[in-house]
Amino acid sequence: MNQRVLWLLSIAQFLSMQVWFNFSAIMPLVQEQWQLSSTQSGIIVATFHLGYVLAVIFYSFASDKYNPKYSFAYGSLVAGISGLLFAVFAEGFWSAMILRLLSGIGIAGVYVPGMKMVAQLSPPASRGKAMGIFVGSLVVGSGFSLFVSGVLQNAWGWQGVILVTSCAAILSCVLILMSKIPVVSLSSTPVTLALLKKIVAKRNLLVNFGYAGHCWELYAMWAWIGPFMVYFYQQKGIVNALTWGNLSASSIVMIGGIATYFGGMLSDRWGNVRAIRLFILLSIACSFSIGWMLLAPIWLVVAVALLYGFTIIADSPIYNKAIADITDPEVLGVALGVQSVLGFSFTIISPAVFGLFLDHGNWGVAFTVIALGTLITPFCMRALQAAEVPLEKS
Repeated sequence: MNQRVLWLLSIAQFLSMQVWFNFSAIMPLVQEQWQLSSTQSGIIVATFHLGYVLAVIFYSFASDKYNPKYSFAYGSLVAGISGLLFAVFAEGFWSAMILRLLSGIGIAGVYVPGMKMVAQLSPPASRGKAMGIFVGSLVVGSGFSLFVSGVLQNAWGWQGVILVTSCAAILSCVLILMSKIPVVSLSSTPVTLALLKKIVAKRNLLVNFGYAGHCWELYAMWAWIGPFMVYFYQQKGIVNALTWGNLSASSIVMIGGIATYFGGMLSDRWGNVRAIRLFILLSIACSFSIGWMLLAPIWLVVAVALLYGFTIIADSPIYNKAIADITDPEVLGVALGVQSVLGFSFTIISPAVFGLFLDHGNWGVAFTVIALGTLITPFCMRALQAAEVPLEKS
């Protein structure tokens, strides 16, 4: 793959993805200002994922028929404009929920079409590494909104944080439209029942349900790690806990930018299943542990949180690579879309479930519930190995 194109797509996605967690970055502020419960905040986060799921199948079919560059660009534009509207008009639970729904619809146009371009423009031998770089840009972009919040919120308020991150998504649209990106293979063949059966074959389903467990854990953790670190620092009596909590959370999320590159590269060397199992078991151990560590020293909690941030995302590009390895090119966009819909359907639930158990329990209970749901992934990987189902094209 032309490295210029890979980095162009990655930079554009970095800019767009700052919209993804900009609400989580301001959550402690608006919870107090709007008198939101943790459950309500979790529902607002989940509504973004609902918008994503509702739109992603449309974008997936479109990216197999039309140049996915334009889905990427216009999705970024929708995400950016909805963010600007949020900064100006959001004033409580219902308005926030509607505008975050629109943001999710926009971001759906970025990730799957972008992944299709990366997958089809990359040689199979280095596809894992290329996807790791692209997913890494999602991670760093998402985490950067927490950094922006930590730096700007005291001077500009939460509205300033939303404005800056939303303008980044609009800049992404301009960058993509002005750039020359090779056209990937487009399908003129109608999607038949025979082709769709390949998408729901046993090996695809096991990979995709494994991905669903991964998404359940990842997006609950990403949505709540900022508020958790703020609360942790408050309990420790740290001055400016809100600022330091968001800055810490940005590091915890953005370390995943290194992790996805490492995970993709490891899958090229070790194989997909072995690499996934390593990272998912480590991240589940962190999910079971971190919520119960409020009395632990700061250095220990930060160390566990950084390990958590690394391992929870390192396997993410491997699920995409596994589907690209076993799917016919003419339906790759749809196959990636099916994977994305299944995975992100779980993310509609998990942030709200986390908030519910936080309201009626504590941080330890909330993180433990997320860990239990993630156990589906190692079981799926074990089933793949037991059935000796290959994750390569025959």
